[in-house]
Amino acid sequence: MNPSLNQSNIELRNFTNTDIDSLHKLLHNTGPHGHREWPDTTSGLISALKFPRVQPHKNLVLAHLENKVVGYAIVEPEKNIGRSIVGFTSTSADSETLGTLLNWGTNRARQETPIAHIATLDHESHVETIIKNHNWKHVRKYLRLESTPRFYEFKTTIQPSFVLRKMMGHHEIPELTHLQNESFNNHFGYSPNTEGEIKARLLSPGHGINNVLMIRNAQGQLVAYCWTSLFDKSHLKIGRIDMIGVSPTARNQGLGRAIAEAGFSHLIDLKVDQVELEVDSLNTPAMKVYSSLDFKIRNEVNWWEKSV
Repeated sequence: MNPSLNQSNIELRNFTNTDIDSLHKLLHNTGPHGHREWPDTTSGLISALKFPRVQPHKNLVLAHLENKVVGYAIVEPEKNIGRSIVGFTSTSADSETLGTLLNWGTNRARQETPIAHIATLDHESHVETIIKNHNWKHVRKYLRLESTPRFYEFKTTIQPSFVLRKMMGHHEIPELTHLQNESFNNHFGYSPNTEGEIKARLLSPGHGINNVLMIRNAQGQLVAYCWTSLFDKSHLKIGRIDMIGVSPTARNQGLGRAIAEAGFSHLIDLKVDQVELEVDSLNTPAMKVYSSLDFKIRNEVNWWEKSV
């Protein structure tokens, strides 16, 4: 498929490996947008594009204007839940360029799934106007939170029958995969992971088994986990709490708060400059925990949906 289109001299071309520097420069120039927080480094970007679901050579296009890259669109199909995530932006704020990228993303998503989602940050009002004009409907709001690290003393006491420790090896991937899928089964937009995808994430920059905290019960079963990661942004060392999950059979025992505190404390021990996470605005229990750890709202992430 050649998605080349001409609209006001804008040409869309499929991504190739030789485009990595142009894409990296574009992402740096456009700044934060959509649901993805793209890596600051070229090596990190290469790793992100290698993630199994991305397949950039067919799901990513770059918008060229007079041989200069001025925008991109990406589609990430999640066939196991019947949706695709569309992402796009441009260094140009004109509605024609953004509309061209949105149309490509919508058409590509239609080839994969019946539903498509788009995320916008609270400063992307011009993008939201275009999305609404194309009949997308607002369906959810997530919050990006941040906390400035300080000394933290673990406050939650867990029962002696539970054991808190770091992940010990890749042999624990099957359990981690099962618990992650079980924990997030009913969450908005969650697409169950395979063991291969979990392993790929563990092997990606900034992750690794040492950044996964686990709680096991007296029978040795994994009942809670906190997945953290590290990355650099604007010359700062950032710690991120990526995922926190508690087994449905082990809830209401304080394990969610305990594992969140453990992840937060772990990142402080690594001397990060800032800790970040994202949470569903409707998840009141989680918001209470994060508020107690001095997390404040940095951005709002609006999710939009369309049947394609």
